[in-house]
Amino acid sequence: MFRGKYGEMGIGTLVLFIAMILVAAIAAGVLIQTATNLQSKALETGSRSTRQVATAVSTVLMYGQDGSDGYFDEIRQNIKLVAGSDPIKFNDSILTVDTANQSADLVYNASGDNNCTGTFSADEFRVAYLKNGTNHIQGYFNVGDIVQLCYDAPRNLGSDELLRVSFIPKVGSVMTVRITTPPVVSTARVFLYP
Repeated sequence: MFRGKYGEMGIGTLVLFIAMILVAAIAAGVLIQTATNLQSKALETGSRSTRQVATAVSTVLMYGQDGSDGYFDEIRQNIKLVAGSDPIKFNDSILTVDTANQSADLVYNASGDNNCTGTFSADEFRVAYLKNGTNHIQGYFNVGDIVQLCYDAPRNLGSDELLRVSFIPKVGSVMTVRITTPPVVSTARVFLYP
């Protein structure tokens, strides 16, 4: 008579034990999945942060074109990527040019690549590749490329004027050059930076 009762209690305990193991296994699966999702999001955020900080452009040379009459509006700016930068797509970039009383936001014109002559639209910049890096792709700016940005200022610039030019890529640091034009503008090429 006691043997049957012990058997029933043993089966109930076994069922309860199996249920606890199943609940623990499901909870462990949820924890592992959550940890995996958090890890992948952390890696993605870290990668984005690294690209944002590590990708930067530097200006090598900047000059105004045709200042022999005391004024110029065409600007040439030679730039390069710093070591460790990710490629920059020119279509995803904006160039802002600010004077003391006017400003312009310029977008990339791919049809004018490697052609910095002729008339410019008031809202465009062109690109001339002066040196191609090992991973050169037309329309992109890769490490090893030396590029000349060609654009017009919002108006004619003379002597002792403030000028601020910012190259704003979609990903990476903004490159800003603040200069004052020389006290005398009288040569065909007016050096502005460095």
